[in-house]
Amino acid sequence: EAQPEAAPAPSPAFRLPLRNVTNANILNYLTQERKLSPSLVNFFIAAGDIYEDAVHHNVVFVGRDADGHPRYASSRGINEKFRQDAAGAEKAFGFAHRGTDKQLLVFEAPIDLLSFLSLYKEDWQAHSYAAACGVSDQVLWQMMKDNPGIRRVCLCLDHDEPGQAAARRIAEKLKEHGIPSEILVPIQKDWNEDLLFSQQEEIRCPTLQL
Repeated sequence: EAQPEAAPAPSPAFRLPLRNVTNANILNYLTQERKLSPSLVNFFIAAGDIYEDAVHHNVVFVGRDADGHPRYASSRGINEKFRQDAAGAEKAFGFAHRGTDKQLLVFEAPIDLLSFLSLYKEDWQAHSYAAACGVSDQVLWQMMKDNPGIRRVCLCLDHDEPGQAAARRIAEKLKEHGIPSEILVPIQKDWNEDLLFSQQEEIRCPTLQL
């Protein structure tokens, strides 16, 4: 996959799922079941990047381009295992946070990203984060194109063979472009399992120097 040359116009087929009048159901799911930081979840809700859809009451994660226009949306069920991208959604513009420093951290899924931030909250807004919604590197290259000041990438993919194989592949491609990278591996299968384990066992997660 080549680094994107330019961002095409948004797909005319793309439409955000209809918003519910309240976020009560997804707040309960994200903070009580997934144990994400309530202040963190509310930060992204206030930004319009997380909301509850009106029809199925799924969690919707929104991804935007550098101008702030929605270009991606992924729904996740709160009562069953359900994941679906909206029609016309572009994975290169996945759920993300654009920080002010030179570091980008890449995850497989939005909940992994939010779990990591719940574990490592200190100065989190300074860094950039993106969810690939899989193991593709599309969102990574788009984020770097939109944020040319990024000089270091942390690949935070799942602790399984597909995730780590993708991390090694992407790290090699970054090396070819002269971009330093590091692979951060969760202790459990993914970062949400690390978050749940840390709370159940009342342990402190190791300090990361980001």
